[in-house]
Amino acid sequence: MRPPDMTDLAVLRERHPHGTRVRYMTGCKCMLCRAANSRYSTERSRAIKAGDWNGIVSSDRARAHLLMLSRHGVGRYVVADACGLSPRLIAEIRSGRQRNMRSRNERRILSVTAEARGAGTLVHAGPVWVQINRLLREGFTKGQLARRLGNKTAALQIRRHVVTAKTAMRVEKLHAELMAGGDVCGRRQPVLRSIAQGSYR
Repeated sequence: MRPPDMTDLAVLRERHPHGTRVRYMTGCKCMLCRAANSRYSTERSRAIKAGDWNGIVSSDRARAHLLMLSRHGVGRYVVADACGLSPRLIAEIRSGRQRNMRSRNERRILSVTAEARGAGTLVHAGPVWVQINRLLREGFTKGQLARRLGNKTAALQIRRHVVTAKTAMRVEKLHAELMAGGDVCGRRQPVLRSIAQGSYR
């Protein structure tokens, strides 16, 4: 049975003149239409060899990639800006409403990485707090961390559920620097606690 949203062949014949591939696909095998189909096949083969084929493909790979980017804090507007497609198209593909797409658009979406996220993009705060809690266990105080992060007060002011990508990158950088640098002043407290408890050797 023909899908209800598919255009009738008779209508397609009326819309497309001889010498076009669409007219050929409707069943016309005149010389002009056969030549148009031959040109299409030749151009398609050339594009495939050059890695620039723009045929119809499933949207599944692009959708999985968009969902992965979303988990890393890269939203549809950032993706759209990075690959030059409309935010609406990105949303349609990500939701699964658009099941097929052009191969060239798929390649453009797949080329976007998590590095494209904007500084103000909201990301999950879980990894941020894992790093902060590790530094706190090492003896750094919240006030010390806040000052090293550039805060004007001694309060960390970091939300528990979501943070901006900029904050996440600052915490990640600070965590790497402090854990690699062996900061003596910041790591003094565990030693003092051990001495007070009589367990320091």
